[in-house]
Amino acid sequence: MEYFIYEINHTYTDEISTSTKLLGFCDGIEGIEKIKKEALKLSGFKNYPEDFVIDKYQMDKIHWQHGFTSVIGEIGRDYLLEGDIIDETYVSLKQLGLESVFSVSHSYTIHRYLDDERFIGVFSSRKKAEKAVGELKKQDGFILHPDDFDISELELNDLLWKSGF
Repeated sequence: MEYFIYEINHTYTDEISTSTKLLGFCDGIEGIEKIKKEALKLSGFKNYPEDFVIDKYQMDKIHWQHGFTSVIGEIGRDYLLEGDIIDETYVSLKQLGLESVFSVSHSYTIHRYLDDERFIGVFSSRKKAEKAVGELKKQDGFILHPDDFDISELELNDLLWKSGF
């Protein structure tokens, strides 16, 4: 059985730039609404209340299976443009009864003010996250920066961004 997870971001554009903030991962609509409600109490988020973005991602999927060969994205960061295609064969992560998930990213410093960062995926266990990192360390790009992976255990339905902007 394949499971999916919700990701909630806040992406806004002002006169200067576009900014995306990861707000959290949720196992259902209730968690999304909780995070939005909490975020709207903070400066910045309440100024852009229509700029929340919800995507669905397949759990335990590596999004960078073939490594990389160049620096990418705005200020060196590469965000997935949209969620995975989730059809009726996927079920909500809620059925697993998890309290947390493991987010994997890869980030290395190009120079003092520029990092190159990639979102790898969200995993249901630390063991699965570590296995994914082990596989990626052999791929182009990652092989040059094998110690720059980050595995973060994150509580589901919890606002990650605790201050305004």
